[in-house]
Amino acid sequence: MDGGSTLPVVHTQTAEFISDPNSVVGRGDDRPLLAQGDFGVEVLDYELVQACFRDRRLGNRNGRYFEKMGASPLVKEFITQGNFNMFDPEQHDRVRKVSVRAFMGRGFDHIREPVRAIGEALIARFIDRGRCNLVADFSHQFTIRAVSCFVGIAPEDVLTFDQATVELRLLGQAPLTPWLPRLDAALATLKAYGEKLIAEKRARPGEDYISDLIRASDEDGALTPLELTWSVANVLLAGHDTTRYQTTGLVRAVIEAGDWERVHQDNALIAPAVNEAMRLYPATPRQVKVALEPFEMGGHRFQSDDVIVPNMSAAGRDPRKFQDPDRFIIGRDPQQTVFFGFGNHHCLGHMLARTEMEVALKLLTDRLADVAVDGPIEMKPTGVIAGVETLPLTFRRRG
Repeated sequence: MDGGSTLPVVHTQTAEFISDPNSVVGRGDDRPLLAQGDFGVEVLDYELVQACFRDRRLGNRNGRYFEKMGASPLVKEFITQGNFNMFDPEQHDRVRKVSVRAFMGRGFDHIREPVRAIGEALIARFIDRGRCNLVADFSHQFTIRAVSCFVGIAPEDVLTFDQATVELRLLGQAPLTPWLPRLDAALATLKAYGEKLIAEKRARPGEDYISDLIRASDEDGALTPLELTWSVANVLLAGHDTTRYQTTGLVRAVIEAGDWERVHQDNALIAPAVNEAMRLYPATPRQVKVALEPFEMGGHRFQSDDVIVPNMSAAGRDPRKFQDPDRFIIGRDPQQTVFFGFGNHHCLGHMLARTEMEVALKLLTDRLADVAVDGPIEMKPTGVIAGVETLPLTFRRRG
């Protein structure tokens, strides 16, 4: 950014900011639109964050960005061949087009019953104890098993990679180099599993996302073999850690607001509760963009290659947009959320993630009563994916 420009400095890579961003950036008229943060220039205003997703003068982190960060060959391969949120525009549009066909072809209603069964089995393991850590005992396994079911992965395979998908959050760390050994190990695991799964689905296609993706790609040669292999890692990354944190944030928000029994008694409140929890506790609290050319935003001049960070945590609590922004209000108006992005970068899996969270909240409120937080809430402010790592609860079995 222009050397003569001055911005307030905020540290967003903290548990305090992730839990309560307005306690850091302010709630009054002097709340800044932009600030200098841990990753670049943080965009804190809702309208500006929304505009960032649609502004063609901003690009995503890509292979060149990660090369400057000192990425290993395997990390660069995943970024350029697997994580299409970081592809250059032509590659992104080509891969997204075929992925949309595979993702949306069957809809999501068929997945509700298998996902419900996954949740029932997990709850049965801890319900008689009267206490749990929601992350370790439920949301970690619930979300990876749910997305694996949709993808077409056998349940017995999940433990092969469920920790590797969590490790990929380290792609959002700055600096990157201290984390490369862990990232390389995780990516090697996921690449090997992706190669195995693609081969199996080619030999014995099923009624699932990967089989549909292979069929859609083969019809017009849309994906290269590497893109197809890495698509497995990409969908597992996108569908596990984010939804794991978001499900936990949803439960936390409902408990803190005192709405547990209200949601249990009126299931029509479940979907708007999910939406409100994403505003209050987004599992992707930020994205990272790169300026493609000089331009002005929020009264400041940016130069090419400047790093610009749309901050969803701050935007979701912007008092210019939301009345009483730090309160969890089911069905609030407006109900906008920036969690899933916008336009051509709107998350492909948003309906699957919503389905999982709706099923989880209904199951938990149906099975557990007198739910209360019982101990410190441990936060994990790691890069572009962050949230509650430990949520200790006490409860009694309902009925």
